[in-house]
Amino acid sequence: MYGKGLLEGLGITLKHFFEKNITVQYPEERPVLYERFRGCLVFEFEKCIACGLCVRSCPNNVLSMEIVKDENTKKNKLMSYTIDLQYCIFCNYCVEVCPRSCLYFNHDFELSRFNREEIKIVYTRPEGTADEARGGKEPADSDAEAATAAEAKKERQLTAMTAALFKNPHKVLRKILEEQEQLDIMAALLEKDPDKAEKIAPLMLEDQEKARRVAIAFVNKEKKARTAAKEEDPGEGGAEA
Repeated sequence: MYGKGLLEGLGITLKHFFEKNITVQYPEERPVLYERFRGCLVFEFEKCIACGLCVRSCPNNVLSMEIVKDENTKKNKLMSYTIDLQYCIFCNYCVEVCPRSCLYFNHDFELSRFNREEIKIVYTRPEGTADEARGGKEPADSDAEAATAAEAKKERQLTAMTAALFKNPHKVLRKILEEQEQLDIMAALLEKDPDKAEKIAPLMLEDQEKARRVAIAFVNKEKKARTAAKEEDPGEGGAEA
């Protein structure tokens, strides 16, 4: 049919003509950005511990920092932090690796500047704020948190070792006992007396040689008890003799 293509084209045009406009009249109309949109990289100086993980993780050498050694605390002191956004590829590696959440992307996407050097963002050390944090409260809090974490880890290891002694005593005790007879006797003792597992478990974690000596002492004591019991009650064989 002559003019069929023209009619189809007009149909498509009319279809889109009555659709809702999707063009954003920028800058008068601001775009709607998603929550995880990566605009400008922002750095929070007060949280930084100068570990340097962000700098080492950046694939394009966007980040750099100036660090000096604090004479009082003997720790690194961050003096300035530079973000050269002209080379940033917004990969988010620095944000993910930071242990103190010092870096994040905001929704500021208007990053163009008249001069190239103006794209670079330099954060300088706030007066007093970082010194107070590093010299006073922050290290104490960090030490307390580290001690609590170490205690929790030790508790988890002890619980796991105790459970393993009950579940598979032969496998665990083989680390400190070599003879099969000793293994069998000690496994029977743990099953009969759970308190012995609570005594052996912490020694297995801290000092296996000491755990071996304690286990052998338990085994020898049990052997003597069994020998004494046999002498007192020889059984049917002894009665017939």
